Amino acid sequence: MKANGASALLLFAAAGQAAVLPERAVATCTHDSALELFELFQVVAKPFCSQYTRAPTHTVPAFAARWSKVPGKISSACMCLNGGKPTAVASSAAIATATSSKAVIASVTIASSSDASSAILTPTPTSSTAVVASATPASSSEVVPTIPTPAADLCYVTAYSAIAAATAACTAITLDNITVPGNSTIDMSKLKTGTKVTFKGTTFWEYFDANYPFIKVGGTDLEITAAEGAILDGNGQSWWDGLGSNGGMKKPNHFIELTKVLGSSSVHDIYIQNYPVHCFTITNSAGLDVHHITLNNSAGYAPNERSNGLAASHNSDGFDLASSNDTTVRDSVVINQDDCVAVTSGNNIIVNNMYCNGSHGLSIGSVGGKSNNNVTNISFTNSVVLNAENGARIKSNSNTTGFISNILFENIRVENISIYGIDIQQDYLNGGPTGSPTNGVIIRDIKIRNVTGTVTEEGRNYYILCGAGSCKNITINDVDISGGGKPSACNFQTNGNFDCDGKFY
Repeated sequence: MKANGASALLLFAAAGQAAVLPERAVATCTHDSALELFELFQVVAKPFCSQYTRAPTHTVPAFAARWSKVPGKISSACMCLNGGKPTAVASSAAIATATSSKAVIASVTIASSSDASSAILTPTPTSSTAVVASATPASSSEVVPTIPTPAADLCYVTAYSAIAAATAACTAITLDNITVPGNSTIDMSKLKTGTKVTFKGTTFWEYFDANYPFIKVGGTDLEITAAEGAILDGNGQSWWDGLGSNGGMKKPNHFIELTKVLGSSSVHDIYIQNYPVHCFTITNSAGLDVHHITLNNSAGYAPNERSNGLAASHNSDGFDLASSNDTTVRDSVVINQDDCVAVTSGNNIIVNNMYCNGSHGLSIGSVGGKSNNNVTNISFTNSVVLNAENGARIKSNSNTTGFISNILFENIRVENISIYGIDIQQDYLNGGPTGSPTNGVIIRDIKIRNVTGTVTEEGRNYYILCGAGSCKNITINDVDISGGGKPSACNFQTNGNFDCDGKFY
């Protein structure tokens, strides 16, 4: 149809009205991926659900962030946790806000100068948050379609073989439903400054008997993200044998390597499942913001035919950071079988609002015996660690040197911890404790505040094992961890109101 300027505005208004007044769906209890995460984190999900109103001002926790634009999924999961009873019904204003992200792209073809007041207006629903008008000159009798340029085709990649050309030429790259051949890497280590890469659909890695990275990223002012519903599937079941990087089958040791990622870069809104061993390895980077990531290796909890009764997945660290500065990891979920986040070297790193399940906890270390052994100005805050071996941990390697300073653990909830609720120890050798601490790594200016929760009968609430003279100025206040069947033990007298369950020695 043809429309003058006023008619076009009316059509835009009608489309906008349709977007903010959808048919209201009745909430139901649906067993889906959202419910799976809510059940894993139910110790915090239930209190959240009891207050959830779908109001735009209500903060959605990291474990639910993937569905922040699909409030029906959150309502469904909350209903299931609530015994099938519905949560509060949203007001029409809340629904309008929640659905206003569904906007309209309007393709406007401007007529020739003899009929410049007329236009062809075609609204198309999209998940974008903007209204975009593209104007293309045309004759008064026909509409000329927009023809994609070769550059646009080059940058929209649907086959692994085309990735190299796209990364060499483009700054806006889409990787759509890529199947990665065995022993092959999505190499984005030399991206142009300012490049944005978006994963779309399912990216899947085929099996090969070798150790190689799945993804490599490097460059300045980068954005690595994924479209809604996209999945990066590492096919870890093909490699898992219960040994991880400690032996057994050859395995791809790192899922994604971020090396020399600089400027103001971000990696965000990505869902990764079934990665073979370690997931994120961040080295020699600065100015990086990693957020809204879900790492789901829950399939690796069960033994398989190669793991001799052990969990099939092993050494499945979520985020490992080394020699990096001014970096943030936040608002993310890690379901795995090793460290949730581990910092082995670096300065000014913030880890905030993490939800960790089945991990080895939030860790500094192990430190010592590496090319860089300085860890300074690191904070772990506002996080939840469930069903893990450790809660908050600092560890250094025996007979090595290093420097750990100005570390903060604050507002950490730990539940069902099997070894140590809070742990500082200096006796690691070949990946395990010896019981005999050494003092080559200095640990000083440590603050631990408001860490609370439970430990299992097999674990200890608190454990501090410092070398002679190597721990200084450790302050612990307002911690409350209980349930450990083994007595706490602390060989260093800390500052603050912490008493190590009366087990200082």
